[in-house]
Formats: sequence, structure tokens, C-alpha cells
Amino acid sequence: MTDKIKILFDSFHLYHLPQFDPVIDLLSRDDRFQIFHSTAAINKREERDLCLKILASKPGTMIYSESEKERAKKMKELDLDVFVCGWSRYELQDYITEKTLAGMIYHGIGVKPSYWRDNHPRLNIRFVEGEYRMNQLRSHGIDIDLALTGFTKLDPLFTDNPVPDEKLTQSLGLDPGRKTILFAPTFYPSSLERFGMRLGEYTQNYNVILKLHMWTYFLDKFGQYNLIPQRNLAYNLAEKFSHIKLLGPDVYNITPYYKIADVLLTESSSTIYEMIALEKPVIVNRFFHLKLSHKLFRYRLFKKRLSKKMDKDIANFCFEMERVRDLPGMLEIAFRDNHQKLNVMRDFQEKMLFKLDGKASERVRGAILDRLQNQG
Repeated sequence: MTDKIKILFDSFHLYHLPQFDPVIDLLSRDDRFQIFHSTAAINKREERDLCLKILASKPGTMIYSESEKERAKKMKELDLDVFVCGWSRYELQDYITEKTLAGMIYHGIGVKPSYWRDNHPRLNIRFVEGEYRMNQLRSHGIDIDLALTGFTKLDPLFTDNPVPDEKLTQSLGLDPGRKTILFAPTFYPSSLERFGMRLGEYTQNYNVILKLHMWTYFLDKFGQYNLIPQRNLAYNLAEKFSHIKLLGPDVYNITPYYKIADVLLTESSSTIYEMIALEKPVIVNRFFHLKLSHKLFRYRLFKKRLSKKMDKDIANFCFEMERVRDLPGMLEIAFRDNHQKLNVMRDFQEKMLFKLDGKASERVRGAILDRLQNQG
């Protein structure tokens, strides 16, 4: 090919970008590619403005309009060679021409049902993070091209440079004499409100990095559920307890924090499967703050949905916690007994994450070049 390969990464939501970042970094050093970026015009202004600001710092050219229809038109006029999305829940054919290779690097891993339901017919290829997911997609009748690549988001964990980790630790003001808890609650149903201010009381001998879900910052309501108390609680915790470090919405990528954390605390989340890449202990909270109507009428539904996501096998490589007050003791157990779970954890690594060699992005690039060559 004499012309550069025009590739656009569509960060429809900001949380799609962490999966793209390692691929963008790789292709920015490859003269064969010309990189473009975009984000959705229909998102809330706070998310949109932040995403635009972050994307402006990336190598490549921004394609954007305040009108989603105009954004689609601009993108289509580029006549892209490659289009990469983080989900496909919009009319892809309005954004790209027939010749464009449309691929998806999905924004989450684990056992979320949305993964196999999210399969727009215009997609040509999906870059898949593990054998488990490949088999799952096939069993649900997904018959498009699947490329087994590993999870691009985790590539930076397997570089050999420890200096950024030291700088990150220092920038947060973490006490080097304490172990660090990374708490990544989801937005709903969440365990954060069940902890309340007790989170600070139970963790005073640790550093705590609190990484909220993006929706906790950008949405006031999720359906009928009010997210404002959750957001305010996080602010209050960080204000009252000096050992709790709250990450702002501009910290869109949790990956660097896995390396400086000693344990992950979470619920139904892709972070479970990401943290096991480093073979560190994971504590899964089984208690949630639910709306009264959900407690009365839909608790079984939530329990079933969450159990499916986490899967009963999770107990074999994570530590499950049923009550808030158990946190101090559970932390001690997790640090003491994590080595007993390593064999199962490594089995899940192999199934869920393919190769942990820092080269998933290279495999994505290789798959793109192969498909383009076959098209030509």
C-alpha cells in the first residue's frame, strides 16, 4: 500500500479509550497508519468535553461535531480504511463506507451478557481477549471474524519500566509503609453506600485509592436511581480521611493503579479479571445498596444477574465478602491466603486473557493488516 492506512478510534464513551490507548500508541510509531479520533456528540456535556480534551492530547486528528448526524457525515467522508469501536450500539453504517474494515475492541471482559448481545451486523471483526470469550461468542451464534489477541488494555502492565509506578505512588501521596487497597465500586448496584463512612474507619492502617465508575461522576440518575449521594459520599470520604485518595473523572484508565495496589476491592466488575493478570488478591463484595422497589420485587433478579457475571467459579480465585464489618478481617485473610488460589487464578488467566505478554496491541495490528491485505 502506498497511501497511509486511515484508521479511526471511536471513543463513543470515555471508558472505551483505555482499550484503545495501547493500540494508538503502537500505531502512532508506525508510518503506515494515519490516526483519527472521535467521540459521541450525544453524551452529557461534562463527559463530552473531558473526552475531547483527553483525545486532543493523543497523536492523530480529531473528527467531531456538536451534531451527531454531522459527526457521522464527516466520518463517512473520510472513507476510512479501518474503524475501531468499543461497542456497536449505534448505526455503524451511517459512519463508514462499504470498504471500511469495522472492528470492535470491547470495553469490558468477564461474563457480561452485553458482550455477546452487542454485535452489530456491520462489524467485520472482533478482537477477542481470550479463549473463553471466543467459545462464548461462537456458542451464541456470533459468526463474524474473531481474532484472538489478548486484552489490549493490559499491555502496559507488562512493560519493564517501574519509574512511572513510583511517580504515581508519590503523586498520590501514598504512605510507602502501608499496603494499598484499590477500591473500584460500580455505579449500580454498588457497595460503596453500604460501606458509608465506615470505609475510612475500617481501612485506617492502609492506603485506599477510590476509583469511581464514570457514571457516578457524569450522571445524577441511572434510571430512577439517584447517584448524587454516592458521589457526595466519595467526596466526604476523601475529605475526612487523609489515607483515602479519590481519583477524579479525568483519571479514565484504572490500569496503572493495578500495579501500585496490593489488593482490589470491587463488586460485579471487569476489574476482577484485569487484576488477576498480576496475581494479586481480589475481594468481591456481595452486598449492595438497592432501591426499595428492587429490594422488594427484583432482588432475586439482581442476585441472579450478578451471580452470572461473577460466576460461582469466582470464589475459587477471589475472596467473597458478605458483610461490611468483615472488611478488616477479610483483608488479612486475602493477603495471607492468596497464594492458595494462584493455580486456579492462572487457569482463569489463560482462559480469560490469552497471553499476558504486553503484545495484544501488536496482534490487533497484525490482524488488521492481514484483513486489509485479503481485502486488497
